[in-house]
Amino acid sequence: MTGVSVRLNDSPNRSSMVADLSQSMMVTWSIALFEHMDALLNNLEESVGGSEQISYSETAWKLCDAGFPQIMADANKLYDEFRAKWIQRFSTEEVMRLLLEGGDFLHHDEEKGWALTVKNNKQDISAFYSATIHLLVSDAEPLFVRMHGRVMQLQEKLCKYWHAESAVDAVSKLLPCLESSLREKENTIVVSLRSSLNALAKKRFAAAFNTKGAPRYYSSAASCARNVGRFWNPHYAYENGFLAFTDDFCDYARGLTMHVIEWYRDKWLLFLRGFSRGQLNLFETTASMEA
Repeated sequence: MTGVSVRLNDSPNRSSMVADLSQSMMVTWSIALFEHMDALLNNLEESVGGSEQISYSETAWKLCDAGFPQIMADANKLYDEFRAKWIQRFSTEEVMRLLLEGGDFLHHDEEKGWALTVKNNKQDISAFYSATIHLLVSDAEPLFVRMHGRVMQLQEKLCKYWHAESAVDAVSKLLPCLESSLREKENTIVVSLRSSLNALAKKRFAAAFNTKGAPRYYSSAASCARNVGRFWNPHYAYENGFLAFTDDFCDYARGLTMHVIEWYRDKWLLFLRGFSRGQLNLFETTASMEA
């Protein structure tokens, strides 16, 4: 923001950065932020003589330092259990049973053998997805929501201590006000990330049936079940394609959840450290001072 905290060949255009940031802010909070900035500029003497570190909360900092590692550890444990459960559910025996009992997904020809009946069309692929991978994805979404909920609970506690300990005057209310103004945009992004679980799974699932060749026949239903979705298991590292899909999906779901947790952790480590009085120009521009 200031262009002096790190060594750069060119200082960033602060006005442009603030303008872009403002597009993500809630209107009511942006008005409140402007009022705090205006109060600061009109009463500069009130910001002199106080603590060197502004908007720093020791209690909130310690809570943040302890809370996020615990959430991350709990998330890893949940996803380990989730992966183990679905690896069992997509064993070759279970996949074969699902294909035989879940619909007309397998066809047996007395001369040719067993073949998958799913054709390369939207209706067939959607029906097959709903009967198989959709169960995995719909089971993963609550885990994402659960861990995000844990983060939101911690965030509320952090705000409670942060606001009580540090938001005492116009200058010290700047960071808390800025943080609050961005909450709505943050929530929108998290919702879109959650939706990506299903969207990505559907896209990868459909890719396995993007062929126009004649159906392949296998000597047994089990052999057919092992080869469904060979696109997901190109090197035959897994006993069947669904196991490969599951492993990849679990990696993505865990990674996405951890990314969200780590983002909030880094956000709060940034906000809770506050800023020093030497950085007051962080919130000033030439235009605002002249005004």
